[in-house]
Amino acid sequence: MMMFEEMGFCNDLDTMSIVLGDEDISARQTDPEAIVEDDFNDEEIGVDELERRMWKDKMRLKRLKEHSKSKEGIDAVKQRQSQEQARRKKMSRAQDGMLKYMLKMMEVCKAQGFVYGIIPEKGKPVTGASDNLLEWWKDKVRFDRNGPTAIAKYQADHSIPCKCGDPPPILVRERGEKERIWNPNYI
Repeated sequence: MMMFEEMGFCNDLDTMSIVLGDEDISARQTDPEAIVEDDFNDEEIGVDELERRMWKDKMRLKRLKEHSKSKEGIDAVKQRQSQEQARRKKMSRAQDGMLKYMLKMMEVCKAQGFVYGIIPEKGKPVTGASDNLLEWWKDKVRFDRNGPTAIAKYQADHSIPCKCGDPPPILVRERGEKERIWNPNYI
């Protein structure tokens, strides 16, 4: 502070900023349209002029709100799409792995053929079969059509509510026991 007093400013830093040529930073950063004219007194501003300004401000606020809502909506849609894409990718990898192990089992166990079908919660059923059973699987069994129908019938017959997000119950049959329903959510 001693240096400023020697220069003659005497603790008046506002004067120093003017002398050094510094402008008010906030004045440089404001938008010229956002500056409100303070030239009017309350008496000089007419009711019509004030109502017009209020209407403009309301419209501007409405546009800003709509703009922010549209951005939020777009983000939610993109997130849902990426989740769906990730789900499809996982399903595809699982199907590839299943097919790989089925073929390996045919080689190792000397199996004559295999079939499998997966009914996802959303989307169409995914199936696979060895070459010698493929025609029968597609033409006679028609798993892609009959599979979802069979699940719905089973759920209706056994009074099982279909909850989205839960995996479907699985029938488990052990030696000497009756069928029982096993649901992985109740472990």
